[in-house]
Amino acid sequence: MAPKLCLFYITLRCNATCEFCENWQNNQKADEADIADIQNKLRDIKRAGVETLEITGGEPLLVERLPQILKTAHDLKLKTALTTNGILYPDRYRELKGLIDVLYFSLDYPTAEDHDRSRGIPSFNTVLRSINYAKESGVQPIIYFTLTRDSVRFLPEMVDLAEKLKVQVFLNPVYDFHGLQGFEKATYAHIKYYAKRPSVSVNLAALDFLAAGGNNILWPRCHARETVLTLLPDLKVASPCFYNRGGKQGREPVCSGCTRWPYMLPSFSIGLDKYRFLNWYSNRR
Repeated sequence: MAPKLCLFYITLRCNATCEFCENWQNNQKADEADIADIQNKLRDIKRAGVETLEITGGEPLLVERLPQILKTAHDLKLKTALTTNGILYPDRYRELKGLIDVLYFSLDYPTAEDHDRSRGIPSFNTVLRSINYAKESGVQPIIYFTLTRDSVRFLPEMVDLAEKLKVQVFLNPVYDFHGLQGFEKATYAHIKYYAKRPSVSVNLAALDFLAAGGNNILWPRCHARETVLTLLPDLKVASPCFYNRGGKQGREPVCSGCTRWPYMLPSFSIGLDKYRFLNWYSNRR
């Protein structure tokens, strides 16, 4: 089975210091490929059957040649998705117009004080401006709200903010950050209650999987190798995933309790269990 999704870590550089992100905390660095090699790689993955290109990082907007990369993906008819902290978007949105199909802006809290503390840099008001610029340029942006044990308390206010801005908010339970992940039983019910709002989307399979403790290395649910092609900034392939390079899929110590959604959500498309059904149902909403 050839992956239909390519997850491209276009850079590991970032202009924020988010409290739940390990890339900057581990001071990860990587060489970045030149534009010609990236364009050739995009042609290769298209021929191999990839349909969707998700660009992540680090902060993708730090990459100067990003518009050229997106233009190549657009010409190849790859569906493009991009997640950004929004800090540089007001300066670059004109370059990106018409090149992104799904645009996520990370927003950690519905107030400037808390969001800026979480990000380590004043950026709340810039994200709100970015959302308006995106709408003006013809993109319907989505707020990417990472739910932690702390930020989930602000779920009602975040939903209110999304409705005020007339955008969707995607609820993303935090992964791989001990002390902030996992919720009480009542909190899951609280999240599912707000998920009924038209402005809110959440993957119900992710919530149930998190409540069950994540990936079990004895009976792994992970199918990252079959569902996701992971490219590093230098275009090397990380297999089965970014966090487990060269190990046994779903069975390494790093895989224990894994809820890394860029891999687990595509994995739910394989197998016959409640996670596959809940994932299918969530994607149809």
